[in-house]
Amino acid sequence: MAHRQRSWRAFVSPLIILLVWELLAAAGVLPANYVPSPSQLGPHLLALLAGGELWRHLNVTLYRLGLSFVFALIPAVLLGLCLGMSRTARLALEPILTSLYAIPKIALLPLVMLVLGVNERTLIFTSTLTSFVQMTVSTMGGVLAVDRVVLEAGKNYGATGWRLFRYVLFPSALPDIFTGMRIGLGLTLVLVIAVELTAAQEGLGAFLWTAGQTFSAKNLFSAFIVIGVIGLALTYGLERIENWLMPWRERSSAAMFL
Repeated sequence: MAHRQRSWRAFVSPLIILLVWELLAAAGVLPANYVPSPSQLGPHLLALLAGGELWRHLNVTLYRLGLSFVFALIPAVLLGLCLGMSRTARLALEPILTSLYAIPKIALLPLVMLVLGVNERTLIFTSTLTSFVQMTVSTMGGVLAVDRVVLEAGKNYGATGWRLFRYVLFPSALPDIFTGMRIGLGLTLVLVIAVELTAAQEGLGAFLWTAGQTFSAKNLFSAFIVIGVIGLALTYGLERIENWLMPWRERSSAAMFL
């Protein structure tokens, strides 16, 4: 019952925003040429999906997003674990990671284009960088945040080497790893759209660019809605996986936020 109540609460604020938006548009406060009402956007979005054009751009963006995230996830988690467990590796590589973290990854696009050319590899590589750095830092932080008391308790119960990593260190760092994954996935989506706006012929970013150049406000807002739904679905999907892998974390969260 509590889960159902939380689910319904999640829809309250979007419904209020849509209602206020519709009322402001109907009252003429919002110019229809630039900010179409939800009642106009709904049929237009359905028509775009039915025509297949928006689906084509959506599939291209999801393909790039999936590749970029997967290419970043595995090496980022492995490197983050190594940096968290090895002081020598951390001292050697942390300055580089810190420097990369501070650089807007979209600013690297011209350099990547010079090296790799203007092609799909350039788009994927640039989008991968952001989530890679974010997930590496989060994973490393998760390992470093493991309570020494927990480690000592594991050792007292005979957990050493691989067993200590598998049953104590990795599960303790897993919440921070998933936090990095959620943030990294969102940043990857932002970078994919930004790169498509700059150097792509297909994808939601390219669709946005074309809509802006042709002054099609309905296409612009339709793309915004689709991108927002993608971000929402991916975030909730990762949260469901996290709660399935760590049911104790879900219970503790439910106890804190009733």
